[in-house]
Amino acid sequence: MKKFSLMMLLGLVLVPTLAFSDANINDSAQLLNRQTRELIKQKNNRYFQTKEQPQIEVRTFKRVKHLTPKKLNQHRRRVYLVIGVTAAKREVQIYSSKDLHSSFTATIRGNIIRAAVTDLQSKHSAKLNRGIRFVFRAIATKIDQRYQYALDKYDLSSDELAKVNHAHTLALPMALAIVILISALAYLFKQTRRRHDDEQTK
Repeated sequence: MKKFSLMMLLGLVLVPTLAFSDANINDSAQLLNRQTRELIKQKNNRYFQTKEQPQIEVRTFKRVKHLTPKKLNQHRRRVYLVIGVTAAKREVQIYSSKDLHSSFTATIRGNIIRAAVTDLQSKHSAKLNRGIRFVFRAIATKIDQRYQYALDKYDLSSDELAKVNHAHTLALPMALAIVILISALAYLFKQTRRRHDDEQTK
């Protein structure tokens, strides 16, 4: 009887974990490798042990349109990493439920994706999955900060987080530098043309 009770108790503990382990993965495009799947499972299983139980779902599709999760605004404490692929294009988007909008503004979502864009656009599975894991870990780090969870091995390092937080500040000086360069070239072109015209009139 004791053995039976022990097995029942063990079953009650294990069943939720097994049930949740794949609930956050929908890999229709078959992009995710074993390392990426394991990261998604492990981090979400940790979240199921918290009071708030946030979730990060990763979905892949063989299309680049209509990626917004259905009934998104009916969920709470949920973030979606969605990857759409076709032969010619790849689209990566981050969506969050309303209660997490302040942690995942358009700027933050853009910064996260830009920080991994080279890997995310790669045709090589290993590099693509590295990019997906980076984005997933960045999302997890933002969630952990939001709920003041202790950071763990799945979160971004300080250097990686700085790369995400300052992505937009790096883009602005680059844009300004390009504008200045174009203006300078246009000015030099005008000066050269004016000099040439002056020489011809003489």
